[in-house]
Amino acid sequence: MTRTGNFVFVGGTEGIGRATAINAARAGASILLVARNAERGAVAVEAMRAAGAKDATFLQADLSTIHGAAAAADDIRAWRPAIHGLMHSAMSAFSGKTITPDGLEFAFALQYLSRAIINRLCADVLAASGDGRIVHLAGAIPYRMARPDLADLQFEHRKWSFFKAILTTHVQGFLFLDEAARRWCDRPIGLYAAGVASTKTKAMQNPAMPLIMRIMGRFGTSPEKSAINPTRLLLDDNPPPLPAAIFKNPKLFVPSPFDVPENEAGRLWEITTEIAARKGVHLP
Repeated sequence: MTRTGNFVFVGGTEGIGRATAINAARAGASILLVARNAERGAVAVEAMRAAGAKDATFLQADLSTIHGAAAAADDIRAWRPAIHGLMHSAMSAFSGKTITPDGLEFAFALQYLSRAIINRLCADVLAASGDGRIVHLAGAIPYRMARPDLADLQFEHRKWSFFKAILTTHVQGFLFLDEAARRWCDRPIGLYAAGVASTKTKAMQNPAMPLIMRIMGRFGTSPEKSAINPTRLLLDDNPPPLPAAIFKNPKLFVPSPFDVPENEAGRLWEITTEIAARKGVHLP
């Protein structure tokens, strides 16, 4: 059976996030789309309404900054007192090391930190639904392949590379979800990562993307196919048997536990708290 309710899609105006949001709209859900571009947001909202959404709203946000992510979380909390699903798919193209106004490496800020901030600040409204589910869109990257250097998350001492920066953000997300499952074990919140293959999205075809990524995107699968597992994770009436899991194969709906070190998950949680606090954002 398919459930409905209130669903938030961070990065939901394009690609896999939009395809998943359309599926939720067809189920009669209330939809909140969070992204930077207001023009694309308006178009996506109309698409949600046409698909059958109970209602659809766009929230403009700059997710590359700590205050931007915290403000987005405040607006999500104000949107509905209970959230049934929160999906993160925001990503961007960049050809070189970029530093945000907060002094953080861009991939870390957008594809890890903003997710962690929003999740932690919205945990209470997710729990209020009685079955809140968080879904991170990710590559199923093994921990040993992209182990984050917790002493140098901003590449101040190591040489930066696009793939090293991107791949470690996926593993950082796994560390977050694994630690959140321990800290929120008394809350009705499911924590999932949906592995996806190369997908034909605008971000993948952006000229700022490395050539190999653009080639992979050109011959990748459709956003609609990549949205199958995220849709099930959000909309299936019964949650997966594991409260925290990664779905490594996008063609199968098979959960696996996160295979990450507990001590590193706990330390990254503490580092995240410290980084946000330096900008005056206090995370629960």
